Amino acid sequence: MDERNIELLIPGPIPVSDEVREVMGHQVAQHYGPDWMPIYERFVSRLRRVFVTTGSVYPIPASGSGGLETVIGSLTGADGRIGVVANGFFGNRVLEIARSYSSNVEVLEIPWDRAADPDDVRRWVRTHKLPLIAVVHSDTSTGVLNPVPEIAAAVRAEGAAIIVDAVSSLGGAPVETDKWGLAAVATASQKSLETPPGLAPVAVTRAGWEVIDRQPKSYGWYLNLRTWRRFEREWGSHHPYPVTIPSNLILALDRALQLILDEGLEQRFERHRRAQAAVREGLERIGFRMFADARWASPTVTVAYPPAGADAAVLIRNMRTHGFAIAGGLEQLAGKVIRIGHLGTQAHPELMRRAVDALEVCLREGAAAKR
Repeated sequence: MDERNIELLIPGPIPVSDEVREVMGHQVAQHYGPDWMPIYERFVSRLRRVFVTTGSVYPIPASGSGGLETVIGSLTGADGRIGVVANGFFGNRVLEIARSYSSNVEVLEIPWDRAADPDDVRRWVRTHKLPLIAVVHSDTSTGVLNPVPEIAAAVRAEGAAIIVDAVSSLGGAPVETDKWGLAAVATASQKSLETPPGLAPVAVTRAGWEVIDRQPKSYGWYLNLRTWRRFEREWGSHHPYPVTIPSNLILALDRALQLILDEGLEQRFERHRRAQAAVREGLERIGFRMFADARWASPTVTVAYPPAGADAAVLIRNMRTHGFAIAGGLEQLAGKVIRIGHLGTQAHPELMRRAVDALEVCLREGAAAKR
């Protein structure tokens, strides 16, 4: 099948709208100066509205992991203390990033099919006297959504700060940076923000800057928030960032942010919830078993075990012949599950129902081939 006719239902990157693709095709724009700055300031304003913050926001040119490294390294400082909640492949990614900056890292390991319990997190923070923790909001390896508002409240009650990986949740699930008392949040352009890969927007609140400024030293330059703040202050009128930013990606994300805000965040979150319900109900109807319990199921990605006798890898391969690209499991779930993204442009109940119908055909074809 022609790759251009494949519906991309992996957990990112996702298809982008015609409006966003059209902006990407513009001639390269100058990334500084009087003509550019009003565009950039509008972009920053929209980005703040989606992060729901009045704090600092920076469009780090990187993948989502680059944004995470920026906030984790900057807030941890040189060999500072940090705890990581790990209940999925990307929780382990956060742990690996933290350990690359510090030898003083604690980890709270939780079974992958469960969300973190805020009371457990609070006891762990208290026991280890942690000043800072990091947690993944929605882990695309498991389809588990951690209760970040409650975790943040528990952590702050112990005097600690919290960093949140919102790579696959921002724009698809509520993330209220200021209201929840988060120190820093990192995301990525290619998931619920409906833009091609290449930008890792981060948000830093006053609480986050207080953590950074307590550190005697921070490693690095490019992925160091002190560097970004310095250029914002010293070059703010014409070039408020330390590097050449990808101007066409900024324009594309700005257009996507406009579409997101025009839709309305609450309406958008409800659309994602309806897409999640459609795919979960459909998969259960045809014999799949959900990996994440409904109590903590992510509205942006669903992970499920195939029915007995069906092979996940074969289903994934055969789905392409029916026009859909879905993903397989990672690490301990490799070869065992399928993963379906319903982020941003994917998050439509009817599209989810069509994908489930195709999976049902694949199951029938597989059963017939075995007879």
